[in-house]
Amino acid sequence: MHMDRAIFDLRISVEATSAYILICSLMDEGHFPSLTQMRSLWNGNDDSLQAALGELMERQVLVARGELFEDSPVSVNPADKWKWDLDKILQ
Repeated sequence: MHMDRAIFDLRISVEATSAYILICSLMDEGHFPSLTQMRSLWNGNDDSLQAALGELMERQVLVARGELFEDSPVSVNPADKWKWDLDKILQ
């Protein structure tokens, strides 16, 4: 199982958390998550997916190899590499 429950402590948006869970479920199924795969399973619109992925990359939860293209896979960093916003966490 790839999902780290620390994602809930990161205090990111619901959409970003949902995207993280979606990516982890794809990885659990043996896939290398790509934008195409995520988009096919995403319930929101493309803008909300892009915003969620942007938030995850900004917090260093996700790493894309170069630009995020349709078939380029993303990797998930372990929680100790995530960028934590202590102001949000301590509220």
